[in-house]
Amino acid sequence: MRSLTIFSAAAALLTAALAQEIQGVSHYSLGDPLINIENTSPTETHVYKVEGNADNPSSAYGAGSWNLPMATVLPGQTVHFQVGAGFIGAFTGSKGAGTRFEVNFRGDSPGAYKTWYNSDMEFGMSNTTMGPASGSKQIDGNDSLAGEQDCLAKANSAWGSLDEAAQQNLLDTGYLEGSTGDNGALTAVHMDKQASDDVIVFFQNTAEMNAYVMPGSVAGKPDGVTAAVADAFSWSVATNELTITGY
Repeated sequence: MRSLTIFSAAAALLTAALAQEIQGVSHYSLGDPLINIENTSPTETHVYKVEGNADNPSSAYGAGSWNLPMATVLPGQTVHFQVGAGFIGAFTGSKGAGTRFEVNFRGDSPGAYKTWYNSDMEFGMSNTTMGPASGSKQIDGNDSLAGEQDCLAKANSAWGSLDEAAQQNLLDTGYLEGSTGDNGALTAVHMDKQASDDVIVFFQNTAEMNAYVMPGSVAGKPDGVTAAVADAFSWSVATNELTITGY
């Protein structure tokens, strides 16, 4: 019985260890920039493309390099990614084909709004969000969560506002899949740099995705359709700890 108890305790410790992992720089001190990457899926492994500015200092992860090793997060796991002081870069879901989060830890006002981040869906969209682990708010006091937990659900919430002709036009692009009409619904959504203006306007303006859908889309399209100002997709928070959550 005693050996069984010891085995159970060891198994529990191993499970806990597997659920937490540290990546990034080895020289970490309390208060240094930290990005927690949580994978809430019980079955899917999430892989993030990691990029760093070429002018990142030696204290930052991958100093002087742009394309860095990808960050792999197993089902149910949380990776504590120590990016190091002065890090500027990006984390992109789905191996670089999902929502992209840009971060800047070079704020020069200690204790004030020193960390900047934003999200964009120019290269793709994934069910991923980023926000301050401390719950700090955006500079204007609004919600500080970037990205979308469920891109398909967000798109479906706006699908019924379009007439059937507009719905069919979007389905014909291949970036949206589903059916038209009063009972129509989307079954899949996609995004990349080749998307047409109609697709961009739908995701940015109609569905109001909580991210840049394409550079310039937040400033309005040539047809006069105007989205929210760019600042709505940029955050500045009084913390050096951010959390990316993949669903």
